[in-house]
Amino acid sequence: MSTQLLLTFLSLAIFLCYWLLRNKHSLLYQWPLLGMLPSLLVNVYALHDFIIECLRRSGGTFLFKGPSFIKADYLVMSDPANINHIFNKNAANYDKGKDFKAIMEALGDGIFNVDGDSWKLQRKLLHSLLNNFEFEGHSTQILTQKMRSTLMPVLDRAARRRTTENDQLVDLQDVFKRFMFDNMCLLVLGFDPHYLPAVESEGGCVPDCECGKAFDVLERVAIYRHIVPVCLWRLQHRLGIGIEGECFRAWSTVDQFLYGSIKRKKQELETKHSVSNDVHERKKLDLLTQVLVMKDEDDGADGKIIDKKFDKFLRDITLTLIGAGRDTITVALTWLIWCVANHPAIEKKILEELRKVMAARRLSSDIDGEEREGFFRNDELNKLVYLHATICETLRLYPPVPFEHKCAVEADVLPSGHTVRKEERIIFSIYGMARMDEIWGEDCLEFKPERWISEKGTILHVPSYKFMTFLAGARTCLGKNMSFTQVKSLASALLWNYKFELIDDGPYGRPTISLVLFMKDGLKTRVSKRDH
Repeated sequence: MSTQLLLTFLSLAIFLCYWLLRNKHSLLYQWPLLGMLPSLLVNVYALHDFIIECLRRSGGTFLFKGPSFIKADYLVMSDPANINHIFNKNAANYDKGKDFKAIMEALGDGIFNVDGDSWKLQRKLLHSLLNNFEFEGHSTQILTQKMRSTLMPVLDRAARRRTTENDQLVDLQDVFKRFMFDNMCLLVLGFDPHYLPAVESEGGCVPDCECGKAFDVLERVAIYRHIVPVCLWRLQHRLGIGIEGECFRAWSTVDQFLYGSIKRKKQELETKHSVSNDVHERKKLDLLTQVLVMKDEDDGADGKIIDKKFDKFLRDITLTLIGAGRDTITVALTWLIWCVANHPAIEKKILEELRKVMAARRLSSDIDGEEREGFFRNDELNKLVYLHATICETLRLYPPVPFEHKCAVEADVLPSGHTVRKEERIIFSIYGMARMDEIWGEDCLEFKPERWISEKGTILHVPSYKFMTFLAGARTCLGKNMSFTQVKSLASALLWNYKFELIDDGPYGRPTISLVLFMKDGLKTRVSKRDH
């Protein structure tokens, strides 16, 4: 009897696989009981392309029907009119929802995971910390120092090897990820974990950073939980098996790292006894120190700075800041280098712009030493219009976070005519929006920085509900300006000092299926120094 049941099950499975392979064009076919899940599972290896094709066939908005016996329906969209309605015109009716918080539970109660008063409190706090002249200058200084001390030596070493028989490829994505993890730890926690060492270890190996790898695991888990039914991933999580078992270990690693950093910072402040009373000087400190000092002063001499709930708050906010800063810059820079290296004409225009700025500096009276000629100051970065446009075009085609998630508080009707049910979950395909003719024109798939430059030679303003990389409405990213400054600073220094040659022995340039749009298999390049 059991053999017959097994054979019956295998026969049905084979038939299902055969039908799906023969009917891959039927992307939105709804199976009895299973809904559209079989089509999704067959195309999960190319999830972004699958969603884009579904959006094109449905006019920019479609309802993904999951299995009827579980709650797994999503309204998926790329329509700017619907997005403007949800993020701006009727924003009060849409929040993250309890399902999203469960999916992203490792983030705790960080700003990306909460709504209401908690979100308002954190946004107000982060706005005061991030958006001021002093901290922006401090962050640029930290970035430049890190470039000098670690990033440039690593690339210089790779360039020297090109002139010897020991030619070695460099995975720029891995280098950038390590570099930005160190940089964000300096800005947020006030210490450098040296994930990217300046000096090569014995044997040429780069040491592992368990916490850095743990961040990657948590991001893979997030997209997994979006695809797999809740009951299944919850069961895996309780049993500690599969990717959910990796999640448990990664979560523990991140917690040890962050709580340990918070404990050390408190001990450091207790030993130091006092911090400058100058408000402007305080804004040049790392963010964790600033928050701890603010909390200590609010609580008085007996301070509740050891409050465990406050430690949890610090853990959540530092995790959010480090993760967002590391991933946004890493992804933007990796895809930027790849796009520029694939478009020599664009690379030539960027270099011409950099030469003009550098020539103006050399003619001025404030030359600050030949050793700094490879770096561009903030006032010079503002003059790099074509580079800025190239970054915008990179972020359009390769947004660091390819999806955004919302949930309807009450029923609603969208401008497209689609009905949104109460508590219905909505997925916005930011990656897909860039590939819609209706939004960006017939040349939407082309890498074309010129689309961002006006006839007057300035950067064109594009509404956030069309260019969703930094989200829209009240949820617009607070670190947008800082991210642009850091990417321009890094990109200008890298493209001015080095030439990156892509290798053609692999299918590079494919995005990962993850919460963050890293490049699958990394970005392997050969590095050489530029002569000017």
